[in-house]
Amino acid sequence: MTNQTDNQEQGVVDIVNQIANNDRASAIDAIHDMLFAKASNAMADYKKIVANTFFDEPTDTETDETDNGTD
Repeated sequence: MTNQTDNQEQGVVDIVNQIANNDRASAIDAIHDMLFAKASNAMADYKKIVANTFFDEPTDTETDETDNGTD
């Protein structure tokens, strides 16, 4: 986890340096890449949640055996 954080910080420093060096096109591409990576990670996490919701083992729920639906 620390390595990933260090890479992100280095990426931000690189973007700032690119902006300072008037290399706006590279900076914009790097920002887009970072945003895409964050969005991709968020979607992957959300896919796991949705998959667990649909494909997880059903939990036991209490049912009223005497309810025949004619109330």
